[in-house]
Amino acid sequence: MKNNKLFIMLLLVSEMAFTYCKPEEQGGKDTPLPMLIKNDSAEHVHEYTVIVSAKNWRRVNCSERFVDIPIEEITGSVLDEGLVMIYLTEGNKYIALPFNYYQVRRILSFQPSFEPGHAYISIYGNFITNVSARYEFKLLIVSKEILKNERNRNWNDFNALKKK
Repeated sequence: MKNNKLFIMLLLVSEMAFTYCKPEEQGGKDTPLPMLIKNDSAEHVHEYTVIVSAKNWRRVNCSERFVDIPIEEITGSVLDEGLVMIYLTEGNKYIALPFNYYQVRRILSFQPSFEPGHAYISIYGNFITNVSARYEFKLLIVSKEILKNERNRNWNDFNALKKK
């Protein structure tokens, strides 16, 4: 019986040793901003490509990182009456956030949030292995005027939006 307890204790201690989250050097206040490319924009619609590399993520804790994207077109009125969407780019497909990505041994969850002048993308998951070297996102900012005229449009489907 004592050997079983000792074995279980040894398993618990070894599990803690292998999953312990070690502090990282990168991800502080001096984290570089992601690459931001302004795409086609009209008077009431703005589209950006956001390229986030591993060095752009700020570390919150062992399982959460985020990236800050300063965008002046995200105003209080856009947040109150317009629309801001972020899409994860996978090849030629666009997936509206929030999105959960399941892999064999881990789950990554991408979550957007916004405030005037900023968009944020948070990534949650197991970071024992490094975050992917590069993620590409599309950022769409739509004013209230466009939303009034196009109430039935599916804003989650970026592929369909590109065709119009």
